[in-house]
Amino acid sequence: MNIIDRPDIANTTHAATLIGAGLAGYLLNESRPKTALIPPAVGGALLLLNSGVKAGNQNVAHAAVGLTSLLSMMTGSLFTKAIVPSAEAKEKFTAEVRNRRAAIFGLMTLTGIAATGVYVAGFIQKRKQREV
Repeated sequence: MNIIDRPDIANTTHAATLIGAGLAGYLLNESRPKTALIPPAVGGALLLLNSGVKAGNQNVAHAAVGLTSLLSMMTGSLFTKAIVPSAEAKEKFTAEVRNRRAAIFGLMTLTGIAATGVYVAGFIQKRKQREV
């Protein structure tokens, strides 16, 4: 067995990361920004989709890929801004906060890219199997 055969594992791992890292970002920020709750909400949605992903439902799998890809682009952009901050961001955030943001957004981006890769590799594998 190979991870490509089990996209539900990648989905669960990514969802758990979104929930954990998103809640950590929310709780570690004194201002408690509501936008920090977006990743945990998406992680919860991915967990709800997990049974359909595991069962091989194409519509559910495509929804999971869409959510994962969209959030990965958003967190990737925020990660980039954290590691290459503008002058304004350097004034607004301390080095410690920028590093924390980079770690949180980097982790969410990394697991999102990995999960997307597993989904896409599985789609390609299934298509090749149908063509044979």
